[in-house]
Amino acid sequence: MNMEHKSRGVVLVVEDDSFLRKLLCDKLRHEGFELHEAANGQEALDFLKNNLPILMLLDLMMPDVNGLQVLEAVRRDERIKDIPVIVLSNVGEKQTIERIQQLGADDYLIKAHFVLDEIIERITKVLGKRYI
Repeated sequence: MNMEHKSRGVVLVVEDDSFLRKLLCDKLRHEGFELHEAANGQEALDFLKNNLPILMLLDLMMPDVNGLQVLEAVRRDERIKDIPVIVLSNVGEKQTIERIQQLGADDYLIKAHFVLDEIIERITKVLGKRYI
């Protein structure tokens, strides 16, 4: 039986670890989202120039343009400032988490502590706050 599924929208996954990026994308595709992948912050910013995803999963520690710089740029840009952002990182320092919150991230997950189903729960929760 071939049933067409309506997309739940495009999620931008910004993660420099290709294995983790693939895991995240596979899980989100399975949940009905369309995906755009960015291997670094500059790729994410380039994509955002012409696209408006419903949500961004954003790694913090990346070469060149890091996640904090991407988050700052997004929140300064009137066109894309309301995109929900969930930050993924291995950095759990209070100072970093406070900075992420100040910049307007919607949620924060420490990579070593989450399972893929939790990501879906968090995405659903963040999108629910925005759209319901």
